Amino acid sequence: MFAVEHWDVRPDIMIMAKGIANGFPLSGIVSSKEIMDTQPPGSMGGTYAGNAVSCAAGIAVAKAFQDERILENVNARGAELRAMLDAAKADPKTGGIIYDVRGLGLMLAMECVSGHRYASRIQAKCMERDMLVLTTSIYDTIRFIPPLNISKEDMEKGCRIIREAIAEVAGGEKPVETGMKGQALE
Repeated sequence: MFAVEHWDVRPDIMIMAKGIANGFPLSGIVSSKEIMDTQPPGSMGGTYAGNAVSCAAGIAVAKAFQDERILENVNARGAELRAMLDAAKADPKTGGIIYDVRGLGLMLAMECVSGHRYASRIQAKCMERDMLVLTTSIYDTIRFIPPLNISKEDMEKGCRIIREAIAEVAGGEKPVETGMKGQALE
């Protein structure tokens, strides 16, 4: 469930929030009793602490993760998305515009070769097909964070749209949309 589980690391303290209650304000701190006992009473609090409705939402999220086998879906769909991005990077026709593919599970990024605004162009090409993707960072990067419960069919459709957009941009096509959808283009 946590990225740290991909490595042989056991953190002293782990902090989590956001998705653990599906949007309700909730956060958590996980640590050993020894470390947690060093905190004076009342020192661990904040806006995300102790709300009964948020706690109920957190329990429901944990139950849904088990009942709906969310982590199995994340692993399967993440592997499909990663395979498509890696294949695009390895393809001589499209790989020249892709600098790096990185991430775990369903939180992946594709960094494009800098100086050409490829990510913005790919984003606009995806928008032409009614698919939203997010460019991010100071680097020419597209971040992919689909829903954890995305279906195999929706992932296949998304991968097809992304792959076509990458191919068109690598082939020199300019997007129809400019500043209205996606970032401003040249």
